[in-house]
Amino acid sequence: MAIKSAKKPFISIIIPVRNAGRTMDETFVYLFGGTSMNGSKISGIKYPDNKMEVIVADGDSTDNTVEIIKKWQKKYKCIRFTQIPKCKSPGHARNAALKLVRGQYILFTDGDCAPNSDWVDKMLEPFLRDPKIGMVGGEVYTLQFDPNNKVEHYCEQIGFLSVGDRMGMKAGGYYPPIRHDYPREVNGSQTCPFFATANAAVSKKAAIAIGNHFWDEITAEDVDFSLRISKAGYKVFFQPSAVVKHMHRASLKEFCRQVRGYGFGHPLAIKTHAKRVLEFRLQFLGEHSLIIPFPWQTMIYWGNFHFMHLFGIWALIKTLVLSYQGRDLGMALMTDNVLVLWILFVFFAAVYFSPVLKIQPASDFLFWCWVRYRSNLAMFWGGLKGFGKFKRLYIELSW
Repeated sequence: MAIKSAKKPFISIIIPVRNAGRTMDETFVYLFGGTSMNGSKISGIKYPDNKMEVIVADGDSTDNTVEIIKKWQKKYKCIRFTQIPKCKSPGHARNAALKLVRGQYILFTDGDCAPNSDWVDKMLEPFLRDPKIGMVGGEVYTLQFDPNNKVEHYCEQIGFLSVGDRMGMKAGGYYPPIRHDYPREVNGSQTCPFFATANAAVSKKAAIAIGNHFWDEITAEDVDFSLRISKAGYKVFFQPSAVVKHMHRASLKEFCRQVRGYGFGHPLAIKTHAKRVLEFRLQFLGEHSLIIPFPWQTMIYWGNFHFMHLFGIWALIKTLVLSYQGRDLGMALMTDNVLVLWILFVFFAAVYFSPVLKIQPASDFLFWCWVRYRSNLAMFWGGLKGFGKFKRLYIELSW
């Protein structure tokens, strides 16, 4: 549904940034047009400048981010810039921007994102069809910023952060309501109906209905914000044709820090929104949950990643103990089911790493395995770190 120019609503685009100098120019190119880093001519988003404002909220950048913003601000009057001293989090920066918005609809993206040219129109379509919609989210793909960067290449090929893959809703539509407040429904993971602020929009009236505010915690603010919109009685809609491409972290260390942050926020999400149950979710031959009443909100995933570690550590300990008792390796392996444990370890490791076979080039197979394992381990440790802070046990999922 094309929106006639005269009827286009005034919108606000909010971009929180901190040390985004690596990608900030590219984000502005995709917003306003210009030449991208790979030499391509980009038209920018097809929305009138006089019908929008772009509010960039900087949280204590120490690189050249501020200089880049001011350079573009001189060219485009619709760019508004605010700085937040002692900024606690992206949510803190967004809150500062939310106080400034004049738009009827508020679109969120980041300083490492590249919206498609029709992004705004596609995001607005569901709002204009159904006034009961309070939030719309679009699809997130990967834009490989550096063609030689293997971590970006990995993210692109696995569809990291793809909304359609996460929710199993490639065709889009209304998100399912939260029916039971089980941990899996509100945890910010695969089965949670939320939108990442890399590509989300909210009506101003829905934002005001929930206090026009994100929490200031360093992560999971988008999960909390989305769930509060839904719980306030607004519909939430996935629009896969509204595409934003994400320029991912430049190194494996940065990528792992990113996913560790996701894991860190998950215990707070279930503490805030889930009922008091323990949910054990088995990721084997599908996904199956066992729900048990419990004094504290608790989420435990168990899949190939966990089985691999369980049998590997168990087999290694038994082998070492038996070897210490004076048995040679061959005898140790044939004693007390040790060989069975090693076989189970190899089986679950093979299943866990099998998706890596699809990633090209095949010559980097071991590196792709390492990225898959390290990022999953980072998410796992993030969940445990979040448990230490928020006092809710969360054993992270298996990729």
